[in-house]
Amino acid sequence: MNTAEFLTISAAIVPDRTAIVGPSERVSYQELQTRVNKLAQAMQALGVQKGENVGVMAVNCPEFVEIYYATASLGATLVPLNFRAKAEELTYMVESTDVTTLFVAERYWPIWEGIASSLPAVRNVVTLDFERDGSQSFAALRASGEDIPVFAETDDKDATLIIFTSGTTSLPKGVVLSYQALTALVVNTQSPADPTIDPQVVLVSVPFFHIAGATTMMSAVFSGRTLVILPAFDPKQWLEMAQSEGATHAFLVPTMLKRVMEVENFEDYDLSKLELITYGAAPMPFEVVRRAVDLFSPQGKNVGLMNSYGQTEATGSMTFLGPDDHRLDGTPEENEKKIERLRSVGRPMPDMEIGILAPDGRRLPVNEPGEICIRGDRVMRGYNKRDEDTAGALVDGWLHTGDVGKIDEDGYLFITGRIKDMVIRGGENIAPAEIEQVLEDHPGIQEAAVIGVPDVEWGEVVKAILVPVSGATLPSEDDLTGYVKSRLASYKAPAMYQWVEELPKNHLGKILKNELRDMYGQPANA
Repeated sequence: MNTAEFLTISAAIVPDRTAIVGPSERVSYQELQTRVNKLAQAMQALGVQKGENVGVMAVNCPEFVEIYYATASLGATLVPLNFRAKAEELTYMVESTDVTTLFVAERYWPIWEGIASSLPAVRNVVTLDFERDGSQSFAALRASGEDIPVFAETDDKDATLIIFTSGTTSLPKGVVLSYQALTALVVNTQSPADPTIDPQVVLVSVPFFHIAGATTMMSAVFSGRTLVILPAFDPKQWLEMAQSEGATHAFLVPTMLKRVMEVENFEDYDLSKLELITYGAAPMPFEVVRRAVDLFSPQGKNVGLMNSYGQTEATGSMTFLGPDDHRLDGTPEENEKKIERLRSVGRPMPDMEIGILAPDGRRLPVNEPGEICIRGDRVMRGYNKRDEDTAGALVDGWLHTGDVGKIDEDGYLFITGRIKDMVIRGGENIAPAEIEQVLEDHPGIQEAAVIGVPDVEWGEVVKAILVPVSGATLPSEDDLTGYVKSRLASYKAPAMYQWVEELPKNHLGKILKNELRDMYGQPANA
């Protein structure tokens, strides 16, 4: 199924329903379809053909949605670019994907001017929200097209998106996702548009260049929901828009959720329409999710919470910890078990098979840690022009995620770290996440990150980089070591500690362990 049909179907079923709410406009499904038809015709006149790659460098905006569906209807592939990337990374992204047509927003035009001379293959440059001499503007381009649908013949295996990973350890990898992968995600997790029920309203502030933002956009259109687009995340504006637009659904990364809960007078905002907040894309600190349960529970805002664990390579969500798992409304024993499972990422999505594999490929039993691997229709085609990386990730039908975890007796998945972040002390494998969770339970520690540093005797030892709670008295290293040893095996206790004001993170709140190793990874015996 070509994903362009998500819009075609909804425009036929709920044509008058509001499809998009942008900063300055509201667009119905019928109008969105008309805009997409005109844009696709105009792009075709520019020479955009099936199999070509189309890039976008912009914050979230209604035009972004139009560009995706026009590109898909042509059988071309969209390459949403991370505008926060450095010039070298952006050059690599555009060059490696052979982008021929590029849409650029005004605020990123200086970046494009700085790299344009090294990218001669880009033959069409379209200014998205402004006009520039010598360049085609988006408004003029769309106006030049006719309101006639374009239906390119596509195969389910054809690429529809190339989304780049965060590139925290090297140049980012372009994940090639097919129509089949996106269709499998959307159809297996959403219901199609229904004119007999009130429309749901989805608030999106996660960038469309991230898999969570892209799939939120596609799922909303398939379901005939109203998509409220925030160009960038601001916690106060998020609450204001959730209130004024009557948002029913939203996706937030943990850092965003934490900042929303910290807004002054949070309790005064009317979130009575909000049914579900999904969080994910980065590890959720335990104290943050516990606070969220208290604030959004039936005793608070009465909003359901859902944790979603996924990867770009798997077209997003692979597991979920649902609203019932977040509601502490059972017996004390049941609630205690639920509280412990708040540290998990839930159980597999219905269309995903998850296996915990040993290095030799054996499937490991319950509660035994190993690499998290998955199978299903949503697995990527591969990494764009990186055959060696693809071969390492796709082995015997399994996608190797690089994450380490275990599945408990009831099927809940617990992530304990990344393979590349494992600390090997005297032959013992130590998962940083396990130690980080314990340290973050300490009343004096706000955030913790654990790395391995070289050691003459042990090969590696554990070093903890810590952010203190504001105003708290710093505990001594001996006290911290005793605290960790009271909760974990003694060999897992950090040998070294480093206090810092903040931890380096990417745009989604993931801690950049490579930067920590560069800054604080000196040998223990140096």
